[in-house]
Amino acid sequence: MFKTTPIWAYIAQILLIVHVLKTGRPRYWIFLLIFIPYLAPVAYVIVEILPPFLGSIHGQRTQRKMSQWLNPGGETQRRARAWERTPNADNARHYASALLERGQFDKAAEVLEAALSGLFRTEPNLMLLLARVRFESGETAAAAELLGELQKANPDFRSAEGQLLQARALEHNGATEKALETYRSVIGYYPGVEARYRYAKALEAAGSHDRSRQEMEAIARDADLAPAHFRKSQAHWLRKTRKALK
Repeated sequence: MFKTTPIWAYIAQILLIVHVLKTGRPRYWIFLLIFIPYLAPVAYVIVEILPPFLGSIHGQRTQRKMSQWLNPGGETQRRARAWERTPNADNARHYASALLERGQFDKAAEVLEAALSGLFRTEPNLMLLLARVRFESGETAAAAELLGELQKANPDFRSAEGQLLQARALEHNGATEKALETYRSVIGYYPGVEARYRYAKALEAAGSHDRSRQEMEAIARDADLAPAHFRKSQAHWLRKTRKALK
């Protein structure tokens, strides 16, 4: 008795054939996908789809997420061992970042404070990460103070992330005008929508509702004209913008 080919196998064949045609893959795949319905789709995914995907930024991000899902504390443990073996600035940054992602603010601060000593006592990337840890843990005043120290110790250091964090810390501590000024400064070179969105929300909080809405509308208009990959990368902030406009 012959087995009926399941509908999902036909759907997979059609989707992969469309992928061959749209991406310009060798046409022999079409014949293989038609005449070898089970093995050919698996081979196509392994040979043609996975290698470029895993080599892309998105693919690497997906791999990290899968790894974290399968072994939630694995990355943190690996970074902890590297820090214990070689307690240098680079390992401190990676370990503290992993701890920050898991919400272990006290431990992250402990690692960074240990690394910020000797020749590295004013290392700007470590100071910035520690300021972020302070901010995320609710110590916004300490974060603002640390960012001020960072600027004094490293006057040539320029960081869009750092300036945005400074604006947020100033806003949280009631320095509204200074925060708005800092937001305006950073949105000119911040690589994404977040800075503009937060500036618009800061305007709204300061009572400038018309200016806030104008900024939100400008974000939405610019996004409509932007390339698809930009809209995809900024989807989170664009959703928040459209929600605010409603």
